[in-house]
Amino acid sequence: MNNIPLVIRREYSTRVRKKSFWILTIMVPIMLAFVYAIPIYMALRPMEKTVILVADESGLFGGFDRDDTKRSDSHFASSDEIEYRYAADFDYARRTMDADDDVSAIVFIRSRASEAIPTDACLYYKRDLPPMQVRSDVDRQLQRILRNRLLQAHGISDDEYAMITGTKINLRTQDLETGRETFTEVKTVLGIVLALLIYMAIFLFGSQVMRGVVEEKSSRIVEVIVCSVKPFHLMMGKVIGIALVGLTQFMLWVLLTGIAVVGIQLSNNDLFGVATQKHNITELATKGDDAAIQMQQAADMADLPQIVEGIASIDFGVIVPVFFFFFVFGYLLYATLFAAAGAMSDTDTDTSLFSLPVTIPLLAVILLLPTMIDSPSGTLSQVLSIVPFTSPVAMMLRVPFGVPLWQLWLSMALLVATFPLCTWLAAKIYRTSILRFNILAKFRLKKSM
Repeated sequence: MNNIPLVIRREYSTRVRKKSFWILTIMVPIMLAFVYAIPIYMALRPMEKTVILVADESGLFGGFDRDDTKRSDSHFASSDEIEYRYAADFDYARRTMDADDDVSAIVFIRSRASEAIPTDACLYYKRDLPPMQVRSDVDRQLQRILRNRLLQAHGISDDEYAMITGTKINLRTQDLETGRETFTEVKTVLGIVLALLIYMAIFLFGSQVMRGVVEEKSSRIVEVIVCSVKPFHLMMGKVIGIALVGLTQFMLWVLLTGIAVVGIQLSNNDLFGVATQKHNITELATKGDDAAIQMQQAADMADLPQIVEGIASIDFGVIVPVFFFFFVFGYLLYATLFAAAGAMSDTDTDTSLFSLPVTIPLLAVILLLPTMIDSPSGTLSQVLSIVPFTSPVAMMLRVPFGVPLWQLWLSMALLVATFPLCTWLAAKIYRTSILRFNILAKFRLKKSM
């Protein structure tokens, strides 16, 4: 009688009933939701008042103008969070910072006789490193003032500057026969995400199979199980049962994470509205004439429609079923091998030793990802996407770019054909190791008596 459904039910119910399963299932979405929300809270929290002294040797950044309160294109503009004060020279600024604890840093702009325009500036701090927001603000204002000085010197308007700096040639890659654009960057990101998802799933769920086998051997419950269940049925039931547990946990993660994120947004609607507004509207507009910079930022945002167009050009009708096929058969192939490695292991040290040969092919693919990304249709990429032990990860990197049908069907056929062979081999190793362990256990029991 086929006992695989009974083993699947046992593996599934036993693991789902564990407290660790539910603790991990609940804690992971909560942690992900906090990871999503904490950076927004930290970014929008009120920053302490920061006072910075500006020591400008060149005079191009307002160093020779003693009117500190003047808000112009050639001065550092203070805000509610950051106050800029000018110092006569660096030595005076240093003495002031030593005497005044409110001064946090010094911006020193060097001037050399060989340079008409300063190319070197340094932000000195005494005790604590200034926040990233402060360092970014100093850098932005340096670039703004220098740009305005150059515009005034050469008589160039902001519109002309925006046209000069904003004009660029977009290089597109198209298929000569179909005329379709490649959208290499979008497809590369999608391929990497799909490949890493399969890689992590194989390692996560495969290692659970291996640990389950080792736990049953160490607790000697396997001695009772093999009396009524064939080793092959036991192995296949364990592989499929743990796969269903992992699928259940993954679906719960997605559902609970979505609920947690939506709940945080609804409970702090005003805060997230401010975050969205800050993301869409730059603060540079309040710090002088930055029309050119804002126009450049708007030009950079023009890439967003191209990203959307790139996503729309991807044939998800092919990618989704191909992903699930390699996800399922890749897991089944490696889960049987992990089960065999667990059957041959008696301790944690043995587990690490026997699992190493199983993981080498997948690790090799991950190490070769940069080469495959550089040439998705190269010989190396084609070979790795066809070999069954590397195809689950390698093929998913290539699929977004388009794979010849004969290579895709060949890869899938070889994977399907290799799975029964590896299952037979793993079952034989599993059966031999389990029975050998059972015989040794009975021998030790008789010897102790």
